[in-house]
Amino acid sequence: NEAKAHGTAWAAVKTKYRQNDEGNWVAKESKEEIMPKEALSVENKRVLLQAALHSKFPNQDNWGPYVEDMTDTDVIFNQAGTTYRVPYAIGEDETVVLGVAQKVVKQTVYTAVESLQSKYAELIQESAKRSADSTRLKTVIDLCQDILSSDKETPVEVIEVAIGKVDGLLLDLKEQRAMKTEDGAKFPSEAYAYVPDREKPSTWKLRLWEDPTKKVTRRQLGAAAAALSPGGFRGQKVDIPSSDLPAVKRKIRAAYRSLEVADEDMPRWVKEAELRREIREAIEIPIEEVTREGLAKGILPVRILRPGFNESKARYYTDDAVASVTEVLDGVQMFANHQTKTEERERPEGDIRDWVAVLETSGISQQGNAVGMAKIHAPWFKEMLAGLYEQGTLEKLGVSINAVGRGVKGQIEGVKTLIVEGITGGRSVDFVTLPGAGGVAGLKEAVLLTEADDSLAESDVELVSLATLKNRRPDLVKTIESDMRAEILKEVKGQMELEEQVKELEGKVDTLTTENEDLKGKLTEADKAKAVAEAQATIKEAVDKAELPDAAKERLLERFKDSDSPDGLEEAIQSEKDYIAKLSESGKVRNLGETKVDPEKSKQSLKESFIRSGMTEAQAEIAAQGR
Repeated sequence: NEAKAHGTAWAAVKTKYRQNDEGNWVAKESKEEIMPKEALSVENKRVLLQAALHSKFPNQDNWGPYVEDMTDTDVIFNQAGTTYRVPYAIGEDETVVLGVAQKVVKQTVYTAVESLQSKYAELIQESAKRSADSTRLKTVIDLCQDILSSDKETPVEVIEVAIGKVDGLLLDLKEQRAMKTEDGAKFPSEAYAYVPDREKPSTWKLRLWEDPTKKVTRRQLGAAAAALSPGGFRGQKVDIPSSDLPAVKRKIRAAYRSLEVADEDMPRWVKEAELRREIREAIEIPIEEVTREGLAKGILPVRILRPGFNESKARYYTDDAVASVTEVLDGVQMFANHQTKTEERERPEGDIRDWVAVLETSGISQQGNAVGMAKIHAPWFKEMLAGLYEQGTLEKLGVSINAVGRGVKGQIEGVKTLIVEGITGGRSVDFVTLPGAGGVAGLKEAVLLTEADDSLAESDVELVSLATLKNRRPDLVKTIESDMRAEILKEVKGQMELEEQVKELEGKVDTLTTENEDLKGKLTEADKAKAVAEAQATIKEAVDKAELPDAAKERLLERFKDSDSPDGLEEAIQSEKDYIAKLSESGKVRNLGETKVDPEKSKQSLKESFIRSGMTEAQAEIAAQGR
């Protein structure tokens, strides 16, 4: 049927079809007929309502209105992206009357079973990521499976109880850390060197913990380091983005150091060309934490170092480096200004007139910065700080560490930089002037990180070069060389003694090996003799029981005299029996009717036949007797 709207009335066009000569169906006749209200189908009502909506709600921006859904009393339609509901009625004359439209929001309502199915799927995902109580988890899973797989309709009350249990378990699981299961044990994210997403254990790689109890072990670190080598660990090379490799190696190196493994003893796959540098890095004072009362007591809060790039991006401070600052620099002196190169040479310990405070480190702030308190004892410096505070210019003052750091050259966020992994020593934390306003924009470097040279070597033992040491302390070099020679001689002597012990042990091993081979040979001969004896006993017993002439038995025993197995004996006995039977048959005369047989002649004839077959006269005699 085809249908079309005529104003607010409805008509149906009925068409009859016929098949033409080519076999195609063509219209035969059509007739338009107004259908009664009761005969309207759902689609008929939809078309009528669509026409009425177009009439009452004009088109806006070529979008709507169009029918989305309808009930017996309401039609839901969309106009310009907004959904409305309007009541309707269809009169006896098929006219459509629309009520007042109301804006509505589409909602999806799930049945209890659908809700349980959704929550059950979420539970399975979360339990795979986290450590769950196995007994409780199994109970809830079994309950869900029983309900979801049941052919019978489960009461809503039972389903709601199951949903409550799933919700409770999900809440507990989400409060736990995500875990990854390996070798039958569950490990948290901190057990891995590479953790791109803490909520997705499947992305974690390079486990550093051997097990949850032992945690980091040198054996497990060796496996992780090997996985980064060209050949991989047991042929398996880990796949980690190149941009993340420096951080992964740093984490493995830090784990080695936690076990007190020297850098030179680490696998070369995780070692970098480590550099030791003098560090002077200025950072602003946290003005927002300074108080007039604190200054009056000589207490000034300070930031010592922050993680990440410095302003020039020449260096990148790791979290470990920042954490090490709080240990290395706690209790160091604070001077007004860094020393000049001349002052470092002439008075490396510093000038007491410039010593104004002592640093007391506090730890790491919520922002990740190393922080502390400057305890100021110099009255003139207290007065100066108070004046800067009152004038609002304290932001132009900063502190700068004067320390030695350990780092490697690498790439962070696409920037080639020096990655500082730790602060190994510190001389002071000094007050310096910052050339800009406070905050990040005012963060400046007092002195760039520089290569170790002779001038620095004079003031910091960690950066002393061999050439400088020979020049300034030849006596110390001579003592070191003498001690080294003594140590080497001791090691050589120990090595020689060890080699002698090894040779002695090798000789004992050779002797034991020879004796072992002899014993093996003797055991083999004894086993063979035992097997032959057992086989001969079996062979003799079988031959004795056989119904054969003694000559035939002797031949069999002679044939099997060296055998260590009775294999083939049964066939040999049967062959002898068949042979004798054949010879017996050849001595008989057949197909000549009834004859009288002379036993003696028959016996003599049979004996002669045996002799012709190769038997001796004595053997033939025995065979002819039938024994």
